[in-house]
Amino acid sequence: MTKSAFIDLIQNDLTASCSLPFSPKREEIERIIDVESKWLFREYRDAVRGNFYVLNKKWYQTKAYKDTRTFQLPECVMGIKFVYEMSGGSRIFGIHDPDLSFDRLLASDLWLSPMSSDQITYRTIQWSFWDMSRQFNLVEIQHSFNINTHRLVILGRDLVESLYMQTLDMIPYEEFYDDITVYQWILAKCKLSLAKILGYFNYQLLGNVTINYEQIRTEAKDEITTLKESIASANAPDWFYMIH
Repeated sequence: MTKSAFIDLIQNDLTASCSLPFSPKREEIERIIDVESKWLFREYRDAVRGNFYVLNKKWYQTKAYKDTRTFQLPECVMGIKFVYEMSGGSRIFGIHDPDLSFDRLLASDLWLSPMSSDQITYRTIQWSFWDMSRQFNLVEIQHSFNINTHRLVILGRDLVESLYMQTLDMIPYEEFYDDITVYQWILAKCKLSLAKILGYFNYQLLGNVTINYEQIRTEAKDEITTLKESIASANAPDWFYMIH
């Protein structure tokens, strides 16, 4: 859905398909969309998608990085999950051999060994070891990321090899506007704006019909509260800390 079609949909809902003679102007609705989209991209998990970037090590030699140890990422990047230094795919346990790699060693162990009875426990322990062994190929790098400037700051030691980054990026706006939660959130915010405009002055429609803007405001606030709870419940973490 395009932004123009999205605005038309909002206006049709506010006016009950032109049954009512009032609605915020398109410029006001567009302003609300631009402002509230920033909040939704930060808080609504379905508004972002997983992505990855590979940063070539040649950029470590630039003056901008040497002065600030900072990389400017695209504006679509809303968060960073991991930053790894790729130490080389043909090295494992410190052995440089093109025929000996982590992936090949893991695959041969999985498919050349039987899986039965007591070996399940053994395999669980062994696979934990394989998981830790990834550090031979992917070394986690300390970093700091600012969501407003979209800048990645490298902390700790100097980098040697290229970086692999797993990120959370904004979904395309065409898909963003198709989301029902996004639509309901923007519509509720437009209702608040409409109630504020109508509350600045009093007038009656034809037939001495009085506009009840307080009902519009109350309805919008209730919808926003419900949507906030729904978004917060969907953002439950899939991990937890245990403190002894």
